[in-house]
Amino acid sequence: MAAVAAATPLAAQQGGADDSLSAAGLRAKGLNAERLGLTELAERYYRRALETPEGDASGLTQQYLGILLEQKEYYADAAKLLSQSGTAEAMAHQAFCLLQMHQTDSAWHCAARAIETDTASALAMTMMAYAETERDQHINAIAWAHRALKADPKYARGENVMGYIQFRKGNHTEAMRHFRKAIQLDSTLADAYYNLGTLYCIRNSQEMAIKLLKQGLRRNPRNIRLYTALAYAYRMRGDGPKAMECYNQILEYDSLHTPTINRIGTLYCDQGHYERAIAFHRRALNIRADDAEAYKYIGKAYTKWGKYDKAIQSFIRSTNISTSDPETYMYLAELYGMQKKGERKQQSAYRRAARLGNKEAQAWLVKKGLTW
Repeated sequence: MAAVAAATPLAAQQGGADDSLSAAGLRAKGLNAERLGLTELAERYYRRALETPEGDASGLTQQYLGILLEQKEYYADAAKLLSQSGTAEAMAHQAFCLLQMHQTDSAWHCAARAIETDTASALAMTMMAYAETERDQHINAIAWAHRALKADPKYARGENVMGYIQFRKGNHTEAMRHFRKAIQLDSTLADAYYNLGTLYCIRNSQEMAIKLLKQGLRRNPRNIRLYTALAYAYRMRGDGPKAMECYNQILEYDSLHTPTINRIGTLYCDQGHYERAIAFHRRALNIRADDAEAYKYIGKAYTKWGKYDKAIQSFIRSTNISTSDPETYMYLAELYGMQKKGERKQQSAYRRAARLGNKEAQAWLVKKGLTW
């Protein structure tokens, strides 16, 4: 009994001391947890720092938490947090998140602000190169990538973005050279492994992709994007069970990771198990009610299932949440085209996709003599 009595106040004292930490103290604990690979613990510390009475006026906690959420593919949440920090680094990461959300113009302006804030930031220049690539301004993109590499000749992210630009131009061999150079410069750069592995998949070299991505995971044991790319390689090889192993590994790290739950749904959809697929997408919606991707995937499953009215309803719900994904409007346009009186709605959907830069939609409208 004495031992228990002695232990209880000590535990309470430790808990109380931890609870009374300032935002800066909790932020420091979060950084230390990240260094140890304890990302879930780091996230809890950062969130507690933001909940302290004084909050974090410096914006550093928002920056660290935002970058952490970016790595977990929660781009909307990450972008919101990063917008609360005034550093060039935060703005550059915010630009990357906006690009993942198909908000190219906003990403461009964000990258521009990052460069204005720190004219020597190679990261900011790299994000401008990405934004220009998404705008199909490849000459400008290459110029910004060169500026990033001039600012830091051994900047792995600069080589990585140069590879991405070459990939978008269709120069796969040159793209692979830059991705490999990026890995040589920084053997821990997950994005370079991801890009090179994905490119191997596109070139139907799944075995090379699997070997490379496993190498990347040895350097980044808990990297969600690398596990996702590895699952993609297995899926292209026709190995659904191995892909599922990758997804389950991610869920072991984060059981509420909705992008992975949605990917499991798409795996079942590809296998023709539409009810099971939709159940997983609805599971994602139970976690994040505003998950536009989940509604889009439900729409795709219903489309393959032949339940077109339900598919249209799901795609519309997706666009009500996010208006920046041209692919969803393209699915709607295709379905409206199957309806007897859907011509006007079809044109509207194509116009929305065209305004978001979709070339197929633009070509369709031009062929019809329509503008967008």
